[in-house]
Amino acid sequence: MVHLRIFFMQLPKTAEYALRVMVEIMRQGVDRGINASDLARLTHVPLPFLFKVLRSLVRKRLLLSRKGPDGGYRLASPPESIRIDDILRAIGYPSGDGHCIFGWKRCGGAHHCPLHSSWKEVKSAFRKWAEGTTIDQI
Repeated sequence: MVHLRIFFMQLPKTAEYALRVMVEIMRQGVDRGINASDLARLTHVPLPFLFKVLRSLVRKRLLLSRKGPDGGYRLASPPESIRIDDILRAIGYPSGDGHCIFGWKRCGGAHHCPLHSSWKEVKSAFRKWAEGTTIDQI
C-alpha cells in the first residue's frame, strides 16, 4: 500500500478530480442523474474544471449526459465494470513507463535517473492496481 500512496501523491489534479467525480456519481445510484452544480459542490471540484473532466468522461463513454429536468450525469456502465485505469485513460493520464520523476526526456537503458528502478516498481504496482480495481471497490 505504500507504493499506492506514493503514486497517488503524484497524480495530477485532473486525475484526482475524475476519480472523485466517478465515485460520487456512483454513490448517487444508477437510476438517478446528478447535475454539474451539485456534483461540483459534493466533490469540491471547481465548476469550470468539472466541465472539462465531465466532457472527457462522456466522450470516452464512461458517463452518460442528459439535459432537462430529469437530466444530469450517470454512469454509462455498472460500477463493477469501470476500472480505475479506464478513468485515468479517459482524461489522458499516461499509463506507460514514459514519465520520469526527474523530468528527464530519456530515462532508461544505460541513461536512467537516480530513482528509475524504485519509481519503476511504484508505477508497476500502481498500474496493476488501477487495471484490477473498479470504482465499486474503492
